[in-house]
Amino acid sequence: MSKKSRTKGQAGEREFRDFIVERIPELSGVHRNYDQSALGGADLVGLPGIAVEIKRYAKGNVYRMDWWTQACRSAKQCDLVPTLAYRFDRTPWTCVVPLEWMAGDPVEHALERIALMPAENWIEEVRKRVNL
Repeated sequence: MSKKSRTKGQAGEREFRDFIVERIPELSGVHRNYDQSALGGADLVGLPGIAVEIKRYAKGNVYRMDWWTQACRSAKQCDLVPTLAYRFDRTPWTCVVPLEWMAGDPVEHALERIALMPAENWIEEVRKRVNL
């Protein structure tokens, strides 16, 4: 991974973390996972019950399946619900979550059944599920 790519990824992690905290100030403890390259795990930690993987790219229009696979693998390590947050240049944040999570069911088929939504809608779903 090039330094430019790594820098863009880190900036995306900070940007999405700020996006969360601006909308749900009670989650100010959410922070970047500085140990992820050595130990694995989600890009953001401190969000109760949820593991967030973040992707930030210049060009594109939809997520890649390998991003979702990575999000699911990271979440499974910590027994958390996966979320993939991604954004391309000049586009808003979009989130991918297990469809079962949206329905309030146990998440058993995260890879196969997904819901895709604007990140603003994801924030509302988080509000419903996180006891603050």
